Amino acid sequence: MRSIIMPISERLKEVRTYDLYSQSDISNILNVDRSTYACYESNKRIIPLKHLNTLSNFYNLSIDYLLGLSNKKTSFNKSALDINIASKNFILVRKELGLSIREMAKELNVGSSTIHSYETKNYFISTHACYDLARKYNISVDWLLGKSDIKYID
Repeated sequence: MRSIIMPISERLKEVRTYDLYSQSDISNILNVDRSTYACYESNKRIIPLKHLNTLSNFYNLSIDYLLGLSNKKTSFNKSALDINIASKNFILVRKELGLSIREMAKELNVGSSTIHSYETKNYFISTHACYDLARKYNISVDWLLGKSDIKYID
């Protein structure tokens, strides 16, 4: 059984302070207000995947690590997020799990129309949905987003 991994907000603060960055420094990198970034670190707001990807590229750390899903730090790919890859991998996971759109929606606590929107590339998958999918099925968020070829979290 995996050890308990650090919550997201603590991990964000840990990596920022390890490199001696202020919240203002990181908020400038993400192009958000310092107060918005502070909400990510205090667990008052969920950090969007686009910002996690920016931080992954900046720190050279995996998104799985930043989300507190893994203690492996390695970042594999510094690319931008691609909705086509995320959608394809999301569909692949759902089908491998043998879940209908309705069943996947129930698993991720979202509406069926949200799952349909992820799969038809109308919306990019949310941080919340990625995190829940990773936690429930050990799927790597880095893999889901096309940043890694390794499908499962160690």
